[in-house]
Amino acid sequence: MLQGTSDDIQKWKRYEFLFEGTKDMIFYFSSDGKVIECNSSAYEQLGFEPGETIWMQHILRTCSKIDDGYIVIQNEKIDQYFETSIYRKNQTCFPVQARISLLYGEEKVNGEGVFGVCRACSILQQNQAERELVFAKEGIKEAHKERNEFVANVTHELRTPVNGIMGLAQTLMDTQLTGEQRETVELIDHCCKNMIKIINNILDFSKLQAGKFTIESREFNFLEMMNALVKTNQPVIEEKGLHLVCNVSSDIPERVIGDELRLTQVLNNLLSNAVKFTSIGQIVVNVIKSMDLPDEMELFFMVIDSGIGIAESEKDKLFKSFSQVDASITRKYGGTGLGLSIVKDLVHMMGGEINVESEEGKGSTFSFSIRVKKVDSLQKEDETERKEFSFHLGNITEEDSDTSAVFRLGSPENLKEIQNNMEKLVLCIEMENWERANAFADNVKQLVSEDAMNLKRKAFRLQMTVRKGDYDTAMQQYEELKEAIAEMEKTCNS
Repeated sequence: MLQGTSDDIQKWKRYEFLFEGTKDMIFYFSSDGKVIECNSSAYEQLGFEPGETIWMQHILRTCSKIDDGYIVIQNEKIDQYFETSIYRKNQTCFPVQARISLLYGEEKVNGEGVFGVCRACSILQQNQAERELVFAKEGIKEAHKERNEFVANVTHELRTPVNGIMGLAQTLMDTQLTGEQRETVELIDHCCKNMIKIINNILDFSKLQAGKFTIESREFNFLEMMNALVKTNQPVIEEKGLHLVCNVSSDIPERVIGDELRLTQVLNNLLSNAVKFTSIGQIVVNVIKSMDLPDEMELFFMVIDSGIGIAESEKDKLFKSFSQVDASITRKYGGTGLGLSIVKDLVHMMGGEINVESEEGKGSTFSFSIRVKKVDSLQKEDETERKEFSFHLGNITEEDSDTSAVFRLGSPENLKEIQNNMEKLVLCIEMENWERANAFADNVKQLVSEDAMNLKRKAFRLQMTVRKGDYDTAMQQYEELKEAIAEMEKTCNS
């Protein structure tokens, strides 16, 4: 029966619970290395029977040296966790993590003086799990390598026939074709170009996954790159009847050192996305210098559109691979969902970050920063201070910057946008280019959406007729809508 105060008894019970309840092996040993006491877990794991004599130097090789009858322990092993092997009674061993502490008082267990205490925990399963994890990682790495090589080979093989079809389609467009035949061939050419974009995205994604994408640092003309960016995207911007503004701050030098190809790829992707998801209004590209260091600078880019926007709950999907914010987006606009994932990786590789601010139905602003190096001043030719680079496409005015005014029925901006889209709509109807006519009819329908009855109904009927490809009815309904818009304009001006 336990003797002592109630506090002593409670402490002893807690000690006994900890000593016997743990799966760790605990040994109290004397100065000559004899185990004075150990818990039941130690007996079970080492194969000894309770009461059998156990010597620390026989089970723990760290305690193997004996000097004049005293156990010797390496100083670096005292009061620190270390990994070693512990031996069973049958001389087999397994790995453990152990800690030895020396007790310099006159503590006794079972009547014998205690020199130290050792706590050892088996790490056999942990080591096995680590080996399996390494093996699994190697397997995954090899599988990824094989997948990337397969994707690269397949996409390369796909590009050849697609380029061939596109070349034949372009050759056909130079021949005498009927209106219907030309529209079909143009559609084939458009599909081939989209296919090439998809193939290029998959190739870039595979290279990034394989770590084969590298960022180069070469001197290039920054202003010429921005000018080329505008010209590359100008045809599709004009085709959709959008406005484009591109501004580069005057404190950015004309020549910098960086990866022109990858920066162009990022900007082209963001700009083409802005065009794809914007049917009415404008797109603005702004570039400023956000940080100036002795040898390098940080450039901050903003691509702003007045398109469909993104819901707050969907933003986290934007930069993930093979992801788009809505399944309906893929059906209507196409795409693999890889473009922004690639953009994010490229921006990170160029020392920057990318972010998005957007509101559903009110456009989006993509912003990112990159680091570029300065051209050595000794290599520069004498340059006069340049003016701010600014490019306007579509006769943009200061009033156009208010996107909400474009959709406010009867406002000057709204009337101007309606007239612009109506002119393009009638041209497409006359040419029987029904795909483009439908896009402009949809724009007109959005621009008059605040009119609950007359204009909205007429615009909807016209779009339905355009979708059917009925030329005579479409022209008749176009004239009716045009007259109704003129009446609305008179009312607004009076």
